[in-house]
Amino acid sequence: MPQYQPLHDVLETLTDRLTSGEHVILSGHRRIGKTQLMQHLEANAPDAFLPTYLIVESSDTVDEFYRKLISHLVDQSFLSRWDSLGWSITSRFKSINIQELGKSVRFGDAKALDYHAEFCRLLENLEPGRPIVLMLDEFPQTLENIRENEGVPQVRKLLTTQRELRQGPRYKGKIQFLYAGSIGLQNVVEGMGFTKHINDLREVKMRPFRRDEALSYTQCLLRRKGLQADDAWLETLLDRVDWLAPFYISLLIDELHASPLEEKHIDEAFQAMIGHRHNFEHWHNRLKPQALSKEEYRFCKTLLSLAADPDRLGIDYGEACNLAVQHDVMDEVSRLLNILQHDGYLARDEQNRFRFISPVLRAWWWKEIAN
Repeated sequence: MPQYQPLHDVLETLTDRLTSGEHVILSGHRRIGKTQLMQHLEANAPDAFLPTYLIVESSDTVDEFYRKLISHLVDQSFLSRWDSLGWSITSRFKSINIQELGKSVRFGDAKALDYHAEFCRLLENLEPGRPIVLMLDEFPQTLENIRENEGVPQVRKLLTTQRELRQGPRYKGKIQFLYAGSIGLQNVVEGMGFTKHINDLREVKMRPFRRDEALSYTQCLLRRKGLQADDAWLETLLDRVDWLAPFYISLLIDELHASPLEEKHIDEAFQAMIGHRHNFEHWHNRLKPQALSKEEYRFCKTLLSLAADPDRLGIDYGEACNLAVQHDVMDEVSRLLNILQHDGYLARDEQNRFRFISPVLRAWWWKEIAN
């Protein structure tokens, strides 16, 4: 994989927001490059703040979520990395109910320990200055996990405690939060009626590559594989991907093995790419009944299958409403269409019809799910 080249305008906006002390939602369609951007920011830390990346997807209780945050912050690899860069972060941690610091972190009496309270105490013992920016990837999935495992009241508890940490004056200059995930935080929170708990967050939106950025990225990938392609075939390759996210470009390049590149090689690579179910199965799993009701899942599956039909030009709002009536989800149709748009399945075209954003995903859905 070539070295990631960030989207400079997005990175600049994100850095400015964090430098100003704001808390951020990094939003964007699934597989558009949010994780790569956060990891780039962590590896190229500015002087104003200390960014650190953490996946919280596996957390399914409020306690586990805060235990994971504490474990990350007191892990020796975290402390040593930033100390080596001159941050002297270890000296900022004075007291916490922990028996041992090291690669594995052992807490005291786990049953009695209030991890949220301990996290707050950890922050209170820090000196304000250059704040730690916790970049929490897959935070929306954490909320869904907690709803499934502990119920909606515990989701409210997590959102409330997070807001208190963002707003509390005693934490100012010590901690900031950046939330991201492959599903939209706004959609998840809105679906549970908790929008007010995140209305203090500033949104920074990811975008796909522009054409010149995609060409540069593709050329770098091809060089790494020792493949050659003239400009015309590079344009043909990008035309097949069309929606220029790094994920789709990388998948297609992975299936190319012939050099110099010709159109038949691109066609063969495209078919091979959509033939690997594991590349795209998460798009289907996201909509299964564990995330949506059975009726909502059936509506989304039918709608997407119609939109994927190569003989159709998408699906209009009236058709979507008729489907919603048939599946008894008319009261939820706006929310479900928002999910499908925000999470990167569909977009409205100039004729106001819902069509797949990515022709790659459309071809896979038609091949593997619709038929």
